[in-house]
Amino acid sequence: MTNPILKIIANKYRKNWAINDYNRDKSFTIPQNIQLIKDISYGPNKKWNLLDINLPKNADSPLACIVSFHGGGFFYGTKETYQFYAADLAGRDFAVINFNYRLSPENRYPKHLEDCNLMMSWLKENAPKYNIDLERLFFVGDSAGAHLAYFYSTILTNPDYAGLYNFKVPAVKPKAIALNCGLYNIDNDKNPILGKAYFGSVKNSIQKEKEIKNYISKDFPPTFITSAPNDFLLDQAKIFSDFLASKEILTKLKIYGSKEDLQACHVFHLNQKLEIAKNCNDDECDFFRTFN
Repeated sequence: MTNPILKIIANKYRKNWAINDYNRDKSFTIPQNIQLIKDISYGPNKKWNLLDINLPKNADSPLACIVSFHGGGFFYGTKETYQFYAADLAGRDFAVINFNYRLSPENRYPKHLEDCNLMMSWLKENAPKYNIDLERLFFVGDSAGAHLAYFYSTILTNPDYAGLYNFKVPAVKPKAIALNCGLYNIDNDKNPILGKAYFGSVKNSIQKEKEIKNYISKDFPPTFITSAPNDFLLDQAKIFSDFLASKEILTKLKIYGSKEDLQACHVFHLNQKLEIAKNCNDDECDFFRTFN
């Protein structure tokens, strides 16, 4: 049963964040050079198991693929929230998968990851139909989506860790990932609501996040980590970058913008009006291309 207090708090955030995202995105459109294929079902849940595919038009060879794990504190966000960002990435000559997953507090860990795995299993089976080359697979994720992306990357690259989950993992691995303004330690977040809403309790979030650190190995994909001076998760970016480097994983950390620029803030990369967003998204796609 969903905790009614958590649901009230989540709905308050959902309303406020939706207004902010609408104001950010209201002038954006899908570029004419992008083919958008909407509302493909990848699983049994008719509302949440849906994905969109963004494809550059007139591509004459199989496309490298970026999968976007949207953010929103585990309890907010949909593929529609990220549609313009996904289309913008596709304009850099990638196929881009933009998908919904079930949200907290109505759904707790590991249901979000179960949906990530359903999506990836669907993609493994259907990639050839859309001219997608999964030998060149990449992930992007921001905020809570960065948390999901790094957990799921660990599942795909460490069979021992995958064995802790009650689902069959497809035989795919990301060549590299990019994590933007990521939430890497829920128990370090100033708001304990996230740990309760997603993991069920702060105690459980601490246990699970300590656990995964033991399973991240050299097989974890090369990782581009970003943040900004006014990102409230800036410290977590630095800590997580150092942790990955200590595991001998190729890691690049880049902080965009200046403290004086108030728009150099959390998930700045989604705001296509900003030069730092363009630079960040260019840099990440360039990073991916080094592994093509």
